[in-house]
Amino acid sequence: MRHLLLVAPIVLAACSQEAPQAPAGTEIAANGAVSVPTAAPPTLPGATGAGTAFGLTTRQIEDADLVDASGAKLGEVERVVANPSGAITALVVELDDTNPDRFVQLPITGLTAVADGEDWNLRTAASREQLVAMPAVAK
Repeated sequence: MRHLLLVAPIVLAACSQEAPQAPAGTEIAANGAVSVPTAAPPTLPGATGAGTAFGLTTRQIEDADLVDASGAKLGEVERVVANPSGAITALVVELDDTNPDRFVQLPITGLTAVADGEDWNLRTAASREQLVAMPAVAK
């Protein structure tokens, strides 16, 4: 009897521990299917005005890589080109794997900002061959 009294508090303590909680927003359908919420896709920053494009600041754009539709890196943005009112109209991009280094000026039309972790890439529909065929510009 004495042993039963010592075991009872331990059993009660073990039973009173809470079961792990499902993530917030988890839904269980009537058929038992579980739907766990996924992380929201990154949203573009809200930078606006002169010196911005794609919702990004000039600094964020100059830190970006240029990638193709599959995400393969084509080059790095070296600098932005702006009109007299400060609106960004083009980018000077250093193309990867060129010797000597080759810089081309790429209009911002047709580019899309794509999140890459906490950084941003700019996606183009142009192929590497099309970029290499563009006229070279000074860095």
